[in-house]
Amino acid sequence: MMRLNLKQKGLIIVSVPLIFEAAFILSLFLALEDAQEKVRKETKSRLVLQEVNNISKNIFDSASHLVTWNFTHKRQELQKFDKTMLGIADSIDNLKAMSADNPVRREHAKKLEFHGKATMRNLIAHREKMVGDSTHVYTPNFQEFRRDFNAEFDPFLKEAQILAREEESVQQLVPQAEEARKTSLRILLLTGFGINIAAAVFGAMIFNRDISSRLSVLIENSQRMAIGKELLGRISGQDEVALLDKVFHNMSESLRLAEATKREFVQMISHDLRTPLTAILGTFELLVSGAYGKLTPRGHTRVIDAERESERLISMINELLDIDKLESGNMQLLRDDCQLQPIFRRATEAVQVIAETRQVKIETTQYNPIVNVDEDRIVQIIINLLGNAVKYSPEGGLIKIDAVEERDFVRIDVIDQGPGIPKKDKKLVFERFKQIEGEEYKRSGSSGLGLAICKSLVESHGGVIGVDSEAGKGSRFWFTIKKAKETDNSIEERTFESPAGALESLTIGDD
Repeated sequence: MMRLNLKQKGLIIVSVPLIFEAAFILSLFLALEDAQEKVRKETKSRLVLQEVNNISKNIFDSASHLVTWNFTHKRQELQKFDKTMLGIADSIDNLKAMSADNPVRREHAKKLEFHGKATMRNLIAHREKMVGDSTHVYTPNFQEFRRDFNAEFDPFLKEAQILAREEESVQQLVPQAEEARKTSLRILLLTGFGINIAAAVFGAMIFNRDISSRLSVLIENSQRMAIGKELLGRISGQDEVALLDKVFHNMSESLRLAEATKREFVQMISHDLRTPLTAILGTFELLVSGAYGKLTPRGHTRVIDAERESERLISMINELLDIDKLESGNMQLLRDDCQLQPIFRRATEAVQVIAETRQVKIETTQYNPIVNVDEDRIVQIIINLLGNAVKYSPEGGLIKIDAVEERDFVRIDVIDQGPGIPKKDKKLVFERFKQIEGEEYKRSGSSGLGLAICKSLVESHGGVIGVDSEAGKGSRFWFTIKKAKETDNSIEERTFESPAGALESLTIGDD
């Protein structure tokens, strides 16, 4: 059956109960036909007895009418005699017709016909004698009439009694046959019901084992392929499910090959591009420092620009390497319990240079919980968020770093006064190489990988990242990280000592 396709298997699963149902209906039909046949036999048996009784009664009535006429000479008695004689003839014909399909009954009917007609001839002969001498009573010959009548009628009665006993034996079997029919019908109904249930259960088991279970494997493989995990073993068979699973395995193999090719390409970039770019950047630094002679103002500007672009290319290559490591699962997180304020300090110090040029002020919360994170990676996330905030903030703007406890997590907010993000682009900003359209977003010169790296790093820590923003009203980028699982005394809220007091204010650009 494993070599059949789904259409053929479906037809088999559906047809098996139908075949049992058809067999059940046919058996029920045959049982009903048998019951009807037995009813017909029982009815015919009663009719045969009825006709035999009619013949006997009419013979007695004919003799009675003839004797009554002999003493009364009433004409209506002769009329009754003639009518009953016709009834005898009709009953004999009916008895012959009803006995035609039964050899035993047919033989009895022939004997009854013979003796019955002989009795009729005897009665007719005596009628002619009586009517021929209507002026006298037929008394002297009455004994002869009685003797002749009994001579012909007694054999008829004996044969009728034999047939009656046989038919009565059939009638006595009627209750037993009826009860047997009821029992057989009950057995047939229960058997048919049980067979239908068994067929349905069998079909369901076949479907579950052969189709449903393999579909579950196919669904599991599709989920595994979506997250890059190794697929389960190949499904056996030649039907559509097995073919689809084969396609999934081929797709997974192609994706692994493509991923390996991409990884080799990224590694090639890191080796073949980053190394010469680093050398070029070092050359530009030497030029700016005057190691190769004094540059003209225009040349100095050009070298500075080239140096900045080289740094941007190296940063982009590093981001590509980071995103590749995150997607392939090769980036190891060195998690440890650490305070949050040193992380904030390292991040703000890292963006000091770019914030200095725009006179941007950064305010950091005093809240200092202990979190379980890879400190360097969280610093990287906050640096990326602060860098974007500085780039898009107006000159002299304010950026706030806040932290709020949410059950087992700490939510970190980076709030700026930039142009904000349109509602339709909120999810777009966390995708790779995606940037918001608009003149106010063009000045960043970013690769479009920073927020994608932030999202992967946050999710690898078991948190979530998002943004709350409206166009023209600034943005609040936030992400969550887990608190450290320590005693209540070690997870208490702490303050970070700073010269600014309750709120540490880092003003960049002031003397």
